[in-house]
Amino acid sequence: MKILLISFHFPPDAPLAATRAPKFAKYLLDQGHDVRVICAREPQPTVTHPLEIDESRITRTDWLDLATIPHTVIDRIKPAKDAAPSDTPAPASAPATPSAPAKPRLRTRLGEFYQSAMCRPDRRAGWRKPAVAAARELFAEWLPDLVYATCPPHSVAPIAREIAGLAGAPFVAEFRDRWALDAYSNHPAWRQNMDRKQEASVLADAAGIVTVSPLWARGYADRYGADRVAVAMNGFDPDDYPLEMDIAPAADKETIDLLYAGALYPGRRDPRAVFEAIALLGKDAKRVRVTMLGKDLGPATAMAQQAGVAECLNLLPTEPHSAIIRRQYAADGLLMLQWDDERDAGTIPGKLFECIGARRPVIATGWTRGIVGDIITRRNLGVIANEPRLLANRLSALLSEKRAHGHVPPLPASIRDGMTRAEQFANLDDFLDRAAGDTGERMAAE
Repeated sequence: MKILLISFHFPPDAPLAATRAPKFAKYLLDQGHDVRVICAREPQPTVTHPLEIDESRITRTDWLDLATIPHTVIDRIKPAKDAAPSDTPAPASAPATPSAPAKPRLRTRLGEFYQSAMCRPDRRAGWRKPAVAAARELFAEWLPDLVYATCPPHSVAPIAREIAGLAGAPFVAEFRDRWALDAYSNHPAWRQNMDRKQEASVLADAAGIVTVSPLWARGYADRYGADRVAVAMNGFDPDDYPLEMDIAPAADKETIDLLYAGALYPGRRDPRAVFEAIALLGKDAKRVRVTMLGKDLGPATAMAQQAGVAECLNLLPTEPHSAIIRRQYAADGLLMLQWDDERDAGTIPGKLFECIGARRPVIATGWTRGIVGDIITRRNLGVIANEPRLLANRLSALLSEKRAHGHVPPLPASIRDGMTRAEQFANLDDFLDRAAGDTGERMAAE
């Protein structure tokens, strides 16, 4: 089958979290499909992922960031000169009224309104014209049987629908994060209502909907029909995560090292409970080291200071994924920070599968009765809790293991069963065939 993958991010122009699209393209090629990719050109400060398919299969385009438009306009507006001083002094009783903050507050509100009103579904909607132009040029010599959109950014979905229309092919929309029902959305109610309408309009034309969570799939099935929805969770690639990795033994047998690589959402996904748990260890708190890699991790420093364990924290910039994998194997425990809210019950971060691939104990926070909690409990991966005391108990057990054995043993290899990316993507094989329709006659005719 000829499959056109529409993905805004694609290595090497891809942030750390953007692993699914390139792995899916690799999987499809391994299954014998003819795959092409259209993506945006967005160079990253650090190359986090290697390119695993031939560059000749990829078309990279420029794009317009809609969020930058008002900043460009505002920067051209010079502030008004201060008015000349008045000869008439103000009454002595007149209170001082600082008005300087008013402009920044107004600009913030205007910026938020612009984002909600104009950046729909998101700031990458300005990619539409370059992406469509690239597709037209590609279709002069190659036509897909299926167009596959992977989101977010969710603007990829309407762009893929338009491109599929040009090709006369069906399209499938994949949601790694939800669009209209995103629990992390900060948009006002009127904008969220617009998102629901736009999502319904776009998906009305979709031949299929793919999601990474069984719970989310039930929601899509209720709205758009169960026969149009499939689940393919994330997974790990054994090429990246071998069963064993040659890692130098820890030099310090009295200290455990915890690792977190990713973003923070203070108040939702943050390490506050972990730091409070470390503080509960008393004198053993000094035997716990927490390494966090990523951008905008400043709030973690403040939380560690508030808990009185600032000395345990080490912040590092983002590294290539291959380097992070080695850190994961070497760590005594891997942190996974989720939101302790029922609205996060269906979220299954890709980080969970990395923990499984590396076979390292998981120390997680978040909604304990959600899918992640179920996977951690059923597979005995570690602990998921939000009470510092429960987390402290797990950390204390890891410290005891390290002291007794000189290392924390890897989890059983059986925890990896069924969790590779190939095993998860295989759930889509028949689904994509049905979505594409009967392509056999068309392929034979060519």
